[in-house]
Amino acid sequence: MQTPDGKDFGSETGAGEKAGPLAAAVSGLAAAVGFALMGALRLVGKVIITVWRLAGALDSALWRAFKLMMRRSLRWTLYAAGLAGAALRSLLMWLPTRTGRAYSAVSGAVLAVATLWIIDELRAGPGIAAEHNALMRAPEDLDDPILARIGARYVHLSEIEASARAAGVLAPDEALTPRTAFDRELVEAYVEQRLLAGAALREGLQRAPAVSRRINAARDRVLAAAYMDGRLSEAVTPEAVKRLYDAQAGVTNLGDEVEARHIVVATREEADAVIARLEAGERFAALARELSIDRATAPLGGQVGWFTRAMMTPAFSRAAFAVEPGERAEPFETEFGWHVLEVTDRRATRQVPFSAVSDNIEDFLRRRTIETTLKDLEEAGQVVYFRAEAAPETTAPAPLLPGLAPGLGARDPEAAGAQARDASRSGDDSGAEAGLADGAAADSDDGAEGGSDGGAAPPGDAL
Repeated sequence: MQTPDGKDFGSETGAGEKAGPLAAAVSGLAAAVGFALMGALRLVGKVIITVWRLAGALDSALWRAFKLMMRRSLRWTLYAAGLAGAALRSLLMWLPTRTGRAYSAVSGAVLAVATLWIIDELRAGPGIAAEHNALMRAPEDLDDPILARIGARYVHLSEIEASARAAGVLAPDEALTPRTAFDRELVEAYVEQRLLAGAALREGLQRAPAVSRRINAARDRVLAAAYMDGRLSEAVTPEAVKRLYDAQAGVTNLGDEVEARHIVVATREEADAVIARLEAGERFAALARELSIDRATAPLGGQVGWFTRAMMTPAFSRAAFAVEPGERAEPFETEFGWHVLEVTDRRATRQVPFSAVSDNIEDFLRRRTIETTLKDLEEAGQVVYFRAEAAPETTAPAPLLPGLAPGLGARDPEAAGAQARDASRSGDDSGAEAGLADGAAADSDDGAEGGSDGGAAPPGDAL
């Protein structure tokens, strides 16, 4: 190929010239990489050789040290064995002597005693463990179970029950069992109260005036309740109740009772007309259903039923008890109208049974015992009340006994009756016998009549 000026231009020569620098760069790079790889391999080889040499040297040192230790250990072992052998030979030579025999006997005795002591301790091991476990269990008390221990003092069920009753947690007739005491957390509450009380005593809080007054007030309430309970238990006994019932037996006899029927009309003329029709032969029951204005007895044929004198109005009772069974009374007037009365039967009433009035008799005896006891104490103590002449209305102070007015002489048994019955039948330390329930026996089935009295009624009223 020629150029325009006639010169030849070679394509191979130009390509060779252009490719020369690139080939040289590639060759230089390959040489550098090869040199670096060779250096890295040489370095790794040196590191491996160095580690190998160090391991060999260390292994050689350790092995030499181990061999040295074993050699010295064997030497000392042989030396100790020699000494032991020499001591054994000396001992064997010494034992047949008199001193050796004595030493052997004493050593044997000591060894035998030590062996027996070890055997005895091994046998007593379970017993010691059982004794330790027994210390963690409460002693058995069948009459009053032990539920807790505070320090060296045991807490019995009776203490828990007394505390619960004083706090009003237990009802008067409710019994407390160990399981119930724990289920209701009464044991924990009592223990906490004892711990707090002990802490207060250690700090001397009982000497504070306010605390001392409260302690004295609580002490007075407990003592008053205990004293009154004792008096009531002496006065109110089953024998005393039965004796009073027998003494007042006549009061419970309500007399005769009659069975009658009647026809009630508006006027006297109507009553006379009814009598005329009865005398003409018409039936009483039919006329009662037809003419009687008493809607309660008219459907029953005029039947009133059995009644005593005290159960009816005076006019009705006079007419009914003035005639014999099978006879008719003269027409009489009451607030309900004119009555045509016929008595069908008559009988004597039964005495009110003891079971129907025993509770009321007990209430009367309690009320009388409380009033007489307080009256005697007031007279013996020469009590004088200094009342304000025109004091404004204030809250009355708390009475000594629940149910009694602020003064020991002022009593309100009507307001405190039920409270006194509960207090007298319970062992509550915080309550005392106070007022007693009023009311007399009322046996409605037997037609018995009862009354009530707000004060100390005569024995007959209690029945």
